[in-house]
This record gives sequence, C-alpha cells and structure tokens, in this order.
Amino acid sequence: MSATTFGVESTSGMPDSIEFDDDSIVTANHRVSRRIPDMVVGDLTERDILAMAPAMVCDRIHWSTSEPMDLTKLIADLPLEARSRAWSDGQSRIWVDEGQGQQARELIRQWCTEHDVEVMNMRVESAVPFRDVDSIPGDLFAQLLLVTTDWLYPRTFAIRRKLVADLELIYDEDTRSMMYLFISDHADRFDADRVGKNGTLNFATFMLGKLRKWPQDAARAAWGRTLIDDHMHLNQAIDDSIATLHRRPTEFELASRMKTSVSDLRRRELAVAEVSGMRNYDSIISGGMGEDSVGVDAADCVDVSRDGTSFQVDAMLTKAIIDSIMTPTSSRGISPADPMALAAVYLSFWGELSRQELAAELGVLPKTAAASVQRVTSQIGTAGIL
Repeated sequence: MSATTFGVESTSGMPDSIEFDDDSIVTANHRVSRRIPDMVVGDLTERDILAMAPAMVCDRIHWSTSEPMDLTKLIADLPLEARSRAWSDGQSRIWVDEGQGQQARELIRQWCTEHDVEVMNMRVESAVPFRDVDSIPGDLFAQLLLVTTDWLYPRTFAIRRKLVADLELIYDEDTRSMMYLFISDHADRFDADRVGKNGTLNFATFMLGKLRKWPQDAARAAWGRTLIDDHMHLNQAIDDSIATLHRRPTEFELASRMKTSVSDLRRRELAVAEVSGMRNYDSIISGGMGEDSVGVDAADCVDVSRDGTSFQVDAMLTKAIIDSIMTPTSSRGISPADPMALAAVYLSFWGELSRQELAAELGVLPKTAAASVQRVTSQIGTAGIL
C-alpha cells in the first residue's frame, strides 16, 4: 500500500516525521487515526445498497395512539402520495411530499376520527430526509444494518456502559439489538454525498457520530429533557467549581453558576436525586430472602445504625432548629422569630462558612454572628438533640 510522509517539528525526542498510509486520517483534534471502512454485503457496497433508496426531502407527520395502528389502510385512503416505515419508538409516521405536511395532517386527523382512532400529540416536521428502504430488494438493507452493528458494537463499549447506567432495566445484553434499531432509525439522515476534509463520509462513520449522543438522547426520552439537562448542567457546574476553587461549591456558588436561586437549585437537585436513586439503586440484601439467605452484607467502615437512621435524625435536627428560631427563649420579646440565627446557622453548618466569612456575609460583627449561632445550638443542646 502506498504511503506518504509528512514532516513535523521534532519535540521532546519525538520523531521528526510521521508516515501515513492510504487509510490514515487526521481527526478534528489533530490526531492520527484510521479510516473506518465501507460496509459490504456480498458483492455490494453500502453505497450500492443505499443508492436503491435515495434520500428524499419530505414533510413528516408523526403521532401516538393508544393501540397499534395499521398504516397501510390509512395510506391507501389518502388522496396524497404517502410513505411509511417502521420506527423503534412505536410512534406512527407518514412522509409526504415537501410542502404537503399541513394538508396531510388534517386529512389524517379526519380519517382517524371517522375510524374511531384516538390520536395524541400529532406533529408536522418540514423538510426532513426520508429513504424508502422497503424498495431495496430482498434483505439487503437488513444485512447492511447487521454488518454495521457488528462492526460498531465492540468499538463502543463506553457508550454502551453509559446507556446501561442511565436507563433503568437496560442490561448490556440488550444493547446490541437496541443499537441495530438505532441505526435503522437514523438511516434516513445519512447523506452519502457529504464530503469532509477526510473524504466522503461513509455509513459507519456517520452512525458512530450519532451513537456518541445515544445515551443522552435515550435518557431524555425516558426521563424528560428538562431533568436530564439539569443533571448534565449540575455536574458541569460542580466540575467547573472544583477546577477553579479546588473544592466542591457551596449552594450559593452552585446557584450562581447555574444562574438560578438557591430554592430552585434545591428543587432541581431533589428531582435529579430521586431519578438517580430509581436508576442506580443498590440492594443491601445478598442472596434470596428464603431459609438459605445469608442476610445483609455491610462494609466494616459503615455505621449501619447511624446510616439507617440518618434521615430521621436530620429531620429532628431541622425541626429543632426551626422551633428554636420561631420561639426564641429571649425574655425581651422584641421579635417573635430570630431570622439572624436562622441565617447564621444555615451558612455556618451547611454553607461551611468560617466565623469571619459568616460575619461578612451577614454584614455584622463576628461576635454578633457567633452569638446568633450560639443561641440556636444552646437551645438544641438543651432539648437533647445534640
């Protein structure tokens, strides 16, 4: 195979030239990599197979139904030329010529009403690609999907592990069939004529790029876009704070980075924590619960009693703090509550502020801030909580 040598500046003992063969490419990160091969089925290349169903620009109408729907009857009754193919999410989809999407939606809605079909969330997307893969003879398209899945599967371990971690009841043995369906769904979007700096884009390269966002898209579909975006932004804000402050951020710092209030930040963190608990629960029971059960395994460093009652203790502590602030023991009777003490205790214990930082945050003298904290802790200690 022919090779080309590119001269590079020698640094740190590295060779002053790198040899590239015909399959070498330079990635967007300026790294030398290997070109992903074209997929072949029998004597036909991927381009030969996909050329049998060229990409068209259409309007797409998709909707959900309470029960499976036979689209062949609907397409036969439509006065427009319409096409359809199976999709992994179970939604009904019909493609019509570009510019006819709104008209087709009203016709479909009317047909469903006449045939007592309950339609939910019907939407129109304009100018989307479509391939009529049913026009490809035999099982060539299915074989193309299969060889592409077989090539990509062993090379996407990290993506598959993230998918399993992010979705409940999904296991590693499920990911091969899920990847096959994912590639089938995205075949419409592949543009065989697209040319990049490393040459013409092939089918497996395109699908590898789509698979990088597969876990995130699947999690959004399962748990909702807002929740998953909050999870991603929270992690990003925490990572940025650790990189700049060299510690985990306080609630105020995290809310500032998220450009939101502390109360809204808590709401988001609670929602993310609840879903994370459902997705990533760990059973403390080893084995079954029958006669042969070996019981509960716990690490030596874990205080099982304290860990099991920590939520109750935290709730009691919170109630004691609120009670001491709302019913202060001071006999002067100037105010029915002590908001200074509440802010001081919160910033001192949960905000992890020092005495000087606490005084600066509240705009008072350090001894005033310390006295506010002392008023609360002394009353809680008297009540026997601490």
